[in-house]
Amino acid sequence: MTELKGRKSVIAQIECFPVTIPIEAPILTSYGSLKSYARSIIRLTTEDGYVGYGDVSARIKSSDIDVFRPLLQGLNVWETTPIARRIRNWNYYPWTKPEPLIAAIEMACLDIQGKIVDLPLYELLGGKVRDTVPVAGYMFYRHANEEGEGEIHNADQMIDFAHRCVEHYGFRSLKVKGGYFSPEQDRETLTALRDTFGRDMGLRIDPQGSWSIATAIRIGRQLETLNLDYFEDPVWGAAGMAEVRKDVRIPLATNMCVTQFEELAGAYRMGAVDVILSDLWYWGGIKPSLQLERICSTFGLDIGTHSGTELAIGWAAMIHTAAAMPSMRLSADYMNMHLLDDISVEPRIVPVDGVVRPPEAPGLGITVDEKKLEQYSRLAASGEADDRFLDPAAADSARPGWFPEMPAW
Repeated sequence: MTELKGRKSVIAQIECFPVTIPIEAPILTSYGSLKSYARSIIRLTTEDGYVGYGDVSARIKSSDIDVFRPLLQGLNVWETTPIARRIRNWNYYPWTKPEPLIAAIEMACLDIQGKIVDLPLYELLGGKVRDTVPVAGYMFYRHANEEGEGEIHNADQMIDFAHRCVEHYGFRSLKVKGGYFSPEQDRETLTALRDTFGRDMGLRIDPQGSWSIATAIRIGRQLETLNLDYFEDPVWGAAGMAEVRKDVRIPLATNMCVTQFEELAGAYRMGAVDVILSDLWYWGGIKPSLQLERICSTFGLDIGTHSGTELAIGWAAMIHTAAAMPSMRLSADYMNMHLLDDISVEPRIVPVDGVVRPPEAPGLGITVDEKKLEQYSRLAASGEADDRFLDPAAADSARPGWFPEMPAW
């Protein structure tokens, strides 16, 4: 029998490229403002010449790769389980959460696997169960940019922005990031969106754990008539979520109190959540996210897709994964709509009529633009675009010296 080409593709080199990509205007969360997307691009090269890419938060640094490089070099890119175990089990206590790095390395390995067998990633995941993935426009309040444009500080400005986004992308769902302004303003914005776009527009809100239990119950009851898709992390922790869920008749979603398998059973028994928002990086990769989907389906929990500053590589991985999830019925969050640029050669994957399609090229289907990788690596190295993800002292560009305190409301 002829040996499969690439069957013994072992990892020869692991590189990390911190990059910073500008966005249209600083976006606002309960933790302050964010004026750029800071990521680390992971590049694996095998001894037989295959190259694969992963994408992860820039909080994973080159020094983290240096620690694990000796553990991973020489392993086969098909051995994603042993790779994950070596990263996870290097010590009895993970001082840094290991799942994001595991996810980035697995992503690059799967990218190479697809290139070896000349198949798109979704084929390696068991095949797609849907040709298109519906997405929800991720609506943030925003400060004005340096040109004085892009401000969204009130409901009217949010409606104007939403109109443009719905017209351009065809969104059928909109998600509002709350917690920066008062809960009452968040309520008014959601009400205005419902009045503007009607009952067929999916709506959801994420206060990012910034409300007290009392506030979440009070505002949540007022939001019940809006028929929201879900109420995401209004309070911090599974116990608090369970208290809110007793008194508010809106499905509760999370990507904060249940972000790893060890937390799932307790939250389920407590009755804390109705929707788990899967995140490839929180859960340790693409294959674990598919395992999560099977578990959620078994226990009658809905599953969604969390978005968080990913670039073209991570966005493609999310789409491939969502296309292969049989029980996913909720539209996926779409946060990179705020980017001014990306690092791929191909045109950016943007929604058309509210949906995206997984790339058909081998692996992730993304070709990294080496010139852009160099350009945005220089920007990251300069520190000019650093903000709160990399420099906590720069919490909010509009409030020097301000730091978040939780609960905020």
